[in-house]
Amino acid sequence: MEEKEQKDGYSTIRVPQQFATEIDKLIGAHGFTSRAEIVKEAVRQYLQKYEDTHLSIINHDNNGTKIRDTKLNQITTINITTKGNYCPVCDASNCEHIRFALMQSDVIKTTKK
Repeated sequence: MEEKEQKDGYSTIRVPQQFATEIDKLIGAHGFTSRAEIVKEAVRQYLQKYEDTHLSIINHDNNGTKIRDTKLNQITTINITTKGNYCPVCDASNCEHIRFALMQSDVIKTTKK
């Protein structure tokens, strides 16, 4: 895999065409809307094996942030807005899921839009 640094905080990573073809088959399935979402989820799952955290971001948009909690074996969609935050799993406006999401720079960028 080749990597090219970019100024916007993202990197372009090239993968073999065979991988891209398999990734394309998943677009539209399991809530994935792009190659980038699929690759980010795959990398998150791989890196999670080496991290101590039990939380990971699945995806996010203007409607909410999906977080996987392997300790609770649940997925929650939390709402982070300028009006307040809410996590339905914890029924709280301040919990570990919300704090975890707020530590992710891409989630913060989405909520500022």
